[in-house]
Amino acid sequence: MSAVICGAEPILPIMLTVAAPNRPVPCKPLAPLYVLSAEEFVKRHENGTIIEQKNEETVLKRFNERRTSFKAWPVAPIEGFSNSFTTSWLFIVPVPKLSEDAIFPALTDTFRIDIEKRIHLTDGTQSLVNLPATRINNPYENLENLPCPSVAKCAAFKVEISRSWKNEDGEQVNLDLMASMRTASSLDDFESLTLDESKHQNIIITWETFSNTYEAELSALRRLTADCQLESRKVSPKCKAAFEMILDLKGSNKTFVNLHKVFPHLENPGRPDHRIRHAILRKFRSFNKDHLAAYNGLKKIPNGMYFVNGCPGAGKTEWNMVLSALIQSVRRPGAKKRCNPILFLVDLNKTVDDAADRYCKMTKEAGLNFRIIRMHGWPYEIRNSDKLNSSQPHDSTDFTQKFLATMNIHKSVHVERTTDKAPTLDEAAWEYYEKHKDGGFVVLKKVLARMEAKEVLNHENWTTLRREINKLYTAVLKQADFVATTPVAAYGSFSKLFKPDVIIMDEAPHARELTTLIPVAFFEPLAWIFTGDVNQTRPFVKSGDARDAQKKGLDVNPYAEQMRLSLMARASKVGAVNSSLLINKRAHGNLHQLPSDLFYDGKMSSGYPVWKRFPTTVSYLRSYLEGFGNGRKLDANRAIIALTTSKEETQSSSFWNPAHHGWVMDQVARLLQDPLFRSVTDNRQLGRVMIQTPYSVSMRQYVTAVKQWPVEWQERVEVLTVDKAQGNQADVVFLDMVRTTKPGFMDEAQRLNVAITRAKQAEIVLMHHAMTFRLRRGQKVPTDFTSKVWDDAVANNRLFVV
Repeated sequence: MSAVICGAEPILPIMLTVAAPNRPVPCKPLAPLYVLSAEEFVKRHENGTIIEQKNEETVLKRFNERRTSFKAWPVAPIEGFSNSFTTSWLFIVPVPKLSEDAIFPALTDTFRIDIEKRIHLTDGTQSLVNLPATRINNPYENLENLPCPSVAKCAAFKVEISRSWKNEDGEQVNLDLMASMRTASSLDDFESLTLDESKHQNIIITWETFSNTYEAELSALRRLTADCQLESRKVSPKCKAAFEMILDLKGSNKTFVNLHKVFPHLENPGRPDHRIRHAILRKFRSFNKDHLAAYNGLKKIPNGMYFVNGCPGAGKTEWNMVLSALIQSVRRPGAKKRCNPILFLVDLNKTVDDAADRYCKMTKEAGLNFRIIRMHGWPYEIRNSDKLNSSQPHDSTDFTQKFLATMNIHKSVHVERTTDKAPTLDEAAWEYYEKHKDGGFVVLKKVLARMEAKEVLNHENWTTLRREINKLYTAVLKQADFVATTPVAAYGSFSKLFKPDVIIMDEAPHARELTTLIPVAFFEPLAWIFTGDVNQTRPFVKSGDARDAQKKGLDVNPYAEQMRLSLMARASKVGAVNSSLLINKRAHGNLHQLPSDLFYDGKMSSGYPVWKRFPTTVSYLRSYLEGFGNGRKLDANRAIIALTTSKEETQSSSFWNPAHHGWVMDQVARLLQDPLFRSVTDNRQLGRVMIQTPYSVSMRQYVTAVKQWPVEWQERVEVLTVDKAQGNQADVVFLDMVRTTKPGFMDEAQRLNVAITRAKQAEIVLMHHAMTFRLRRGQKVPTDFTSKVWDDAVANNRLFVV
């Protein structure tokens, strides 16, 4: 949420303030275009993004004005992280429940906090307000046997507390105002790490009203479309050709990239002289025909742009991981680096975490020692780089602040990083320093030793510290093999330090077009590979629905439908997708058939032959479903349940259904107690359940109820809203559709597709007949998709009225 951003070299902070669009804004919503001229592309996406940016600013201002209170536990000062002006403290803050009203910091976000408590002193009252804060990694996240395990699940804030204050006479006095609030004697005082209600403080979070996301998007657009005279800001002919292809998805001057030629070992990975690890080859040899077609398509990539669309359970991310490992297993001819560097991008932080950890685990198990980094928030780290030579010690870069925080917390807490997880950039920098401090970082070692001895650093010392830490991060990034991050975090000067051969953008249909432009505008790899499923997800636009936007007091965005159309969705519409993965390896029990008919023109096939679609565990669950109809035989493990007592209720502008809720909780408890309910992938393991629902209130009701169960049951149940379900799966899925008066928003194709493709073995949908029609001019007309789910159940005897 930063105000200042950085462009390419030379480093010049750019302020992109919200302004009225420079062209007339249409009054009515515009239908999306699938092929655009450069002028139309700029008009729609620039104006639409500026409206979104203005609306986000409005939302942030309102949040700040509401002064929402959060509970926090100040733990202790971060030892060795003080200067003449401030002391850094660690706060533990429980992550609030999902809500439209609560805007909670993500990792590396910067903000300010007020502590509500007033400190009463003999010479007056002091307030702790406007304190700079950053969300950092929770140092207790991987600690076992904590007295209060909930601490490991909290967010961690690093908060700067002033060391001197003015009293009522205007005199500056040194005071430790936090002494009465600390909950532990030190960061490693684990016994005192509890969430004791009597020790909490109420804090107010205040945001800067700038969005780095929109500024990064607009900078990418302007870099590719503006006629810049600065040589260092000009894009290469290759990037220009890629952008031209993005516009019409054809490209006027096509050149083709053959990755099998660039990386000759891709042509025949199994050749003994390539010495590719058996674990990687085993995964490659398990590729199905669709995987191999996509792999071989890399021999002819038009203008470096390659699109792979894949259905649920098709192994899209696995394909990305195996391809990355193959590329990096053998140095390409003439390359200076030991590995061929890859930038892995996803527009979802949790998905980036999972991908980085998955690649880290896969390569370690294969015996490959790749330097893998999960990078958070580069713009926040680099935005103050122009202050490297500042005379103010407290005006240091975020590199300096975050490195010192990582170092001092590591020394205080004495917890080793989990090796099967990818290190963050700060963790990688600390580990690299520890390994090389007596080599290339002797100067840094001396300055840190002076800090540890509590010496006061002068201006020259601080300048040296910042320069040496900047040198350290530069070395780490230049030697990295695989960096996983978000497109916005990869924006700006990062591209000068990390030069990937290949960029892979997973879940690309979730990203707005301008987000997709960031890696095209700021990098020049051999190829950009975009993967995902246009039938499952699309970009989020805050103010696309006119009625909803007006109700919330936001500007209506007439370009919303264009912004909801991802680059991959446009490519799919005009037939420019290079390869499709349409073999579903997740779904058993013929669960693939309905979504295949509804969303994939019947082309999504099962990854299992007919005789393998009902293994023992799946057949057992078919008998469970057949019990709803007194033994009526089913040809697929999907059941629609219509409860006669079903009735939606409204709560906080959202919905839940008490009858559905009670029935689902009873059925889930029944399954969790059943020793024959087993995992389909490993029948030695007990089965897992997912509860999905479209509405946040309904989701919270389920979460609250599940928390009343024994821990061993809770560990086997996941509760999610439909919008958070993509990428997740379970043996049995309960989908509570909630509504009993109208279809709501579950008739939207991508949302319903995600909802009915999460199950491995069985799916139970609780649904009311009122969700199958809409009123149009007073007449009932069938809905586009929910009616077909109902009709499919009726036609195949899978509708059960209970």
